[in-house]
Amino acid sequence: MTHQTTIIVYRLTDKHIEVFSWKPQIDSVKPVMKWTAIISGVGVLCLMFINPDFIIAAIGPIGIGVMAALMGNSKDYQSMVRNEEYHEIDWPNTENIAVWRKRRLIGLRFTWYNEDGSHYSVYSKVYCHKKDFEKCLDTFKQRLPNTPYREGKLVVHSHFATLPE
Repeated sequence: MTHQTTIIVYRLTDKHIEVFSWKPQIDSVKPVMKWTAIISGVGVLCLMFINPDFIIAAIGPIGIGVMAALMGNSKDYQSMVRNEEYHEIDWPNTENIAVWRKRRLIGLRFTWYNEDGSHYSVYSKVYCHKKDFEKCLDTFKQRLPNTPYREGKLVVHSHFATLPE
């Protein structure tokens, strides 16, 4: 696949932002597998009426049906293939707010400390709908009144954003 949709849900509390994201494309695979098993099962049943030796062909629809059932009932498998991610951002610790109005993106910069003592600073991304952008930005400005604010382009990566060099 060249383009994949990711659904991102944010929940702001007084202490952190909860971010939950997933890719819904896999949700369309289960019904396709189920209906493939049903339709091919009916086809094999019709062939068995013509010649009972075609019973061996039932392995295909049964296998597809079993896989569809296993996919539909395994929460761990669904979580893995949907690429579900959950993390929390302690947003009162924001060091800087960067806004890219063209993409309706708000970046909150944090410094992350590793176990070996090293650290790095990146922007956590908050995407907004066009109609909610100003409201979200006002919320961050109100909750973080002493935090430096800048507008401009951000370089967007899969899990974070950075300033252009």
